[in-house]
Amino acid sequence: MLSLIIPCFNEEKNLNKLLEKLNSIIHTYPQDKIEIIIVENGSTDDSFKILTSSNLYLQKKINIVKIEKNIGYGDGIMQGIKLSKGDLIAWCHADLQTDPQDVIKIFKLSEKKLNEEDCIAKGRRINRNFIDIFFTTGMSILTLIMFNLRLNDINAQPKIFNKKFIKFLSNAPKDFSFDIFLLLKAKKNNFKIYEYPVVWHKRFAGEAKGGGSLKLKIKLTIRTISFMINLRKNFKWN
Repeated sequence: MLSLIIPCFNEEKNLNKLLEKLNSIIHTYPQDKIEIIIVENGSTDDSFKILTSSNLYLQKKINIVKIEKNIGYGDGIMQGIKLSKGDLIAWCHADLQTDPQDVIKIFKLSEKKLNEEDCIAKGRRINRNFIDIFFTTGMSILTLIMFNLRLNDINAQPKIFNKKFIKFLSNAPKDFSFDIFLLLKAKKNNFKIYEYPVVWHKRFAGEAKGGGSLKLKIKLTIRTISFMINLRKNFKWN
């Protein structure tokens, strides 16, 4: 089984579209092969109301985890992981920049590897603009310099891994540094990282929570660099 975790924070304008896409997945993929967990991550809008009034929820075809106070993106994912039942775990955001169907495509392409090898499967975003590529490449260069590890497109979605990898996430950060933490852990523990191209869509609606605008990209980059410096000083690799 694949457990697809979708953290959601103030995404009321995207949720009906997201639920349509999830409905399509549920009706074309056996339910004993996939579970969908939406983490309602302390939203202050009508996200929880929309989710709990949806037919998918009322028919028990999706699970909803309610977090009263938003601690961070990484915490939301970990709360979903704790309740997951699948042998393989994946996540993508509720903002639809990654189409949930792409998660299923990558899952099908990588399922055998994920079951037989120590590896992570992830997306590699295509059709992005120069500024996005600039920041992404910069983070990859910094990671190489600071950790002597090569990582590509660190924040790309989805990410899919075997549940046995959870043991490496016990001290994971609770914010947007979660992605780089997971990939560094994978590299340091000799997990292969397989990448698959995914189309990166513009936000369907609402505002970005991470690195949408130039200001947010700079803010996220500074925060991530600070995390990387502390990680290099204090991180226990095993």
